[in-house]
Amino acid sequence: MLLKGKKAIVTGGSMGLGLAIAKAFVTQGASVLICARNARALQDAQNELESIAGAHGAIVHALVCDVSSESEVSRLFDQALKVLGGLDIVVNNAGVYGPKGAAEHNTCSEWRRAIEINLFGTLYTCQKAIAYFKQQRAGKIINLSGGGATAPLPYISAYAASKAAVVRLTETLSEEVKQFGIDINAIAPGALNT
Repeated sequence: MLLKGKKAIVTGGSMGLGLAIAKAFVTQGASVLICARNARALQDAQNELESIAGAHGAIVHALVCDVSSESEVSRLFDQALKVLGGLDIVVNNAGVYGPKGAAEHNTCSEWRRAIEINLFGTLYTCQKAIAYFKQQRAGKIINLSGGGATAPLPYISAYAASKAAVVRLTETLSEEVKQFGIDINAIAPGALNT
């Protein structure tokens, strides 16, 4: 019960790594608000998490949210503070691979969408979390980077560029807020079979 009483947002929490993170948080006693764009997958994930939450003293909520929309991210944080009664941890897991294939053949609109979700989605969420965490002088933000941040990823250029940018954003924000007791880190979990 390492996270007993903690309250967390997990973006991209309806499947894969996001759902696994939310499960781990719940089994350690944290209450979570998960979000994703797919309402059906989100409801299934909420049901799965609720089936284990009670035994660990946790509560689970879910909200449809596209992290590339500033207004939806604002709504996400308003909901989290309302239903969780506070916030201690934010996990920025939502992301997409974007266009695949040689960069010369990718459309700019596909590239732009990947950047909007992977980079701006992370930025919007960090901005809202930092504003809240500064008030309480504590908080943890975990940004998911990826293989694109550590080495070239041919044929997945938008993903690679956006995730490299997430790492530099994370490092920069971490320096900006360290005097407020806020920890911001990026992790690259490696390839996942999802």
